[in-house]
Amino acid sequence: MLYHTLLLLHVIGACVWVGGHLILSLQIVPKALLNKDVQLIQQFEKTFEPIGIPSLLVQIITGVWMAILQYGILFSWDNAIQRNIIIKLSLLVLSLLLALHARIFIIPKLSIDNLPLMVLHIRFITLVALLMVFFGLQFRFGGL
Repeated sequence: MLYHTLLLLHVIGACVWVGGHLILSLQIVPKALLNKDVQLIQQFEKTFEPIGIPSLLVQIITGVWMAILQYGILFSWDNAIQRNIIIKLSLLVLSLLLALHARIFIIPKLSIDNLPLMVLHIRFITLVALLMVFFGLQFRFGGL
């Protein structure tokens, strides 16, 4: 029962995190680029962060907890499930590094001049989020 509850919370967190980034990437960014309006991205970030960051934290906690409960963390590249765990943790670190870089270096100075760099970050973090969903599904099928 604990595992199922963790999985449910994990999936809900993923829906929020990935869904938010898809909306940002596919709806907000094109409008911002077309109108050359960085405030669209800033407004979305301000609105999304209060639900997006907690959903990411829920995913981190539940993901690590489920990995320990179900598989243990051995960090063995020879086992498909362990390989998936390594890949998901690597994608998580990449997400955190991208988010920190954007939060520290780009968002405080966001302007039309550095909008392309912000868009690159948004698209990349969206891709990483989708890859995390893909590799998460692989647990159901025994890993890659």
